[in-house]
Amino acid sequence: MELGLENKSVAITAASGGLGFSIAKMFAIEGANVTLSGRSPEKIKRAVSSIKQVANGVVEGLVCDVTSGEQSVDFINSVASRHGLDVLVANSPGANTAPFLEITDNMWRKAAETKVFAQIRLAREAFSIMKDIGKGGRILFMAGTHGRQPHAHAITAGFSNAALQNVSKALAEDGGPFNILSNAINPGPFATERMVYLAEEKAREENISLSEATAILTQETVLKRYGDPDELAAFVVFLASNRATYVTGACFDIDGGQVKAL
Repeated sequence: MELGLENKSVAITAASGGLGFSIAKMFAIEGANVTLSGRSPEKIKRAVSSIKQVANGVVEGLVCDVTSGEQSVDFINSVASRHGLDVLVANSPGANTAPFLEITDNMWRKAAETKVFAQIRLAREAFSIMKDIGKGGRILFMAGTHGRQPHAHAITAGFSNAALQNVSKALAEDGGPFNILSNAINPGPFATERMVYLAEEKAREENISLSEATAILTQETVLKRYGDPDELAAFVVFLASNRATYVTGACFDIDGGQVKAL
């Protein structure tokens, strides 16, 4: 299937590892000009080097801590000045969590800053540039299934993800007249360091072993396994392609059937 992503400019944050890395790699395979970001220059260098081995387009990496407003604005503008801007995948680290009674006001603020404000800032800057360029664009928020199916062991994730799902839906209205499509992606349990962390928190809260917690999280899916990050990346790339031009304001659970809500 021709996705029409060749030479499209794609900006992906928090992509030196984890799900972001897999998404960046998949775009690069499709011939997009990919600019990824991360906090560690060494990890960015390794990620870019790895992706270049399979890329059919330009692959670059820039340092950007998405919790910094200045760095986030600089990142988006650097991408746009080099390549234009067709797609933003607004990704950010997951928030730390704890049992409810242990979460302080500052921890709630940190959760919002780490994920919600970080992605909103990126989207705001990208939206402005896409509007000025006048060719439309795609803004994809990386939220998560806990925004639709909350769990105590990931309560800060649910709080953050629900906010991003709401913002993405509202932004689709603003973007409609300019053909800027906005959608939210809700990854479920994937084989990443983040899932190890959430399993550890579940084990601590329920006083069970890590292996027991991991088994419970796996069993929540109807496929009874963690997803491969490339399975998520394939969907994200499709959503940014010319095969998904009538999709905006939507929220997609890519979760192996974890979420039971309609």
